[in-house]
Amino acid sequence: MTNKIIIIALASSAGAYSQVGINTTNPKGVLDIVSTTSTVVIPRMADPETIAAPVEGMIAYDKTNKTVRYFDGTSWGTLIYSRKLERSNDGVVKINAGGAGSGTKPNWTNTAANTTRQVTYALPLIYASSPTTSWSENSLVSDAKIYSGNQFIENGVMGQVHQWRIIINYTKSSNILSQDIRFILRNPLSGFRSEISGVIPSSKTSGILVYNFTTIADGASLPAPLGTGGGYILEWVASDTITTLSIDSVTRISFQKN
Repeated sequence: MTNKIIIIALASSAGAYSQVGINTTNPKGVLDIVSTTSTVVIPRMADPETIAAPVEGMIAYDKTNKTVRYFDGTSWGTLIYSRKLERSNDGVVKINAGGAGSGTKPNWTNTAANTTRQVTYALPLIYASSPTTSWSENSLVSDAKIYSGNQFIENGVMGQVHQWRIIINYTKSSNILSQDIRFILRNPLSGFRSEISGVIPSSKTSGILVYNFTTIADGASLPAPLGTGGGYILEWVASDTITTLSIDSVTRISFQKN
């Protein structure tokens, strides 16, 4: 009998004011729910698409994909993406140095002309702080995400586009009129190879050079279990003797891949 009285009271209130308030006597809409200690729980089901006759505007929580789904009158869409259904996989990882304490940057002194040097880091890697290094779904960036076995690794998403930015500092002898410092990013297993040259003008004996490479993650570059690759080797070679060269930073920018 009590339940019937409550239902009749709600129906009378809705009919008189066209508004229903829960925990409020002054509703601001057709239904106004006020609470500071709890929230609304919508229907939860393994697969909302099994509803026999869905109506446009239906909302349900998809327990399988851990997300909120809605029916637009034709098909079920996703209102809020979850890590399980559609993970945000874009982000930036910038290596400042490597090794214990404050770490050290890879560096070389008096490197002879046409001598190839490989860029390697001691572990653990030391990353730039946020927001420079930012990974939306993986706030704790680990070495395995960008560097393993002295090779640079793409994010583990097939077909994802990555940009690699290498910033270096150099000094050279004033006796050399001009000089070329070439950086090479290559996959030793697939044969992929990309080279970029930076030319130092004759008037410069020290400065900064910036190199940008683009890669696309595939089975030949990604390590197991996604692929059979091991990542990329980063090298440099100069046309004349370089007095000093140090890697200021290596940054990997991963673009969102749906």
